[in-house]
Amino acid sequence: MISIYKKYHIAYWCIGIFLLICMAAIMTLFWKEEWYFPFLVLIPTLFLVVVNAKVFTRLATKKLSNEVIVLINECRANDYINALKSLFDKKAKGPVVNSYNVLLADGYAVIDDYDAVYECCQNIRSKAYLSARRNCMIGYYLKNGQREMAENEMEELRKMLATIKNQDYKENLENSLKNAEYTIRIMDGNYDGAEEHYMKMLATIKPLYPLTEVSYSYALGRLLILKGEPERAKQYLKVAYEKGGDTKYRKFAEEKLMMLAEN
Repeated sequence: MISIYKKYHIAYWCIGIFLLICMAAIMTLFWKEEWYFPFLVLIPTLFLVVVNAKVFTRLATKKLSNEVIVLINECRANDYINALKSLFDKKAKGPVVNSYNVLLADGYAVIDDYDAVYECCQNIRSKAYLSARRNCMIGYYLKNGQREMAENEMEELRKMLATIKNQDYKENLENSLKNAEYTIRIMDGNYDGAEEHYMKMLATIKPLYPLTEVSYSYALGRLLILKGEPERAKQYLKVAYEKGGDTKYRKFAEEKLMMLAEN
């Protein structure tokens, strides 16, 4: 991730090289052939090299979040996709390819381009990103009506949850699985618990980004139409339409509102 920001990348390598030069200088000037002396120098140097990598990785991740991820959270999906492509252009090599395609797949899903989501998923090959890939593929299969395939991915993702240590990420995946479960139930005409789930998500997710608000608002509006409550549905569909930016939720909400206006 450090490599996508030139200044961080240069600073990271400069500090790393400086640490190695210092290690070599200390070995040259002060080693009296004691067997333990190289370890006294090498271990702290390696520790500082690791700290250096972690610091600049964190800085790069924070900068990415503040300048790029914020765009999709604000329902500026196309700006988000374009910013990613510009930022990662010619830099998406090695491990960075996986993170780039995970981020890009999220953007394409929000604008309802699931063919592009599928293409991104084919480039996610690292085991470290397998849970993210499965999550994306669940959305792809549900969009294309491949229920059995979606359920297979859901089952595999559930098995992976126990191995995920990042609690925020784990909670996000758990919420995604719940959403997929309710989507399948609604497809079967079973609406039990869905409204309560969506309302709970709107009330408890913090911070409630515009993207999160419009996605659950649209889900509620669509559900209430199916339950025969069009007036209540309008309330949530209007939120999705007014705050949805260039996401699929605005487009879908507009279609539902027009349908209700005609009836």
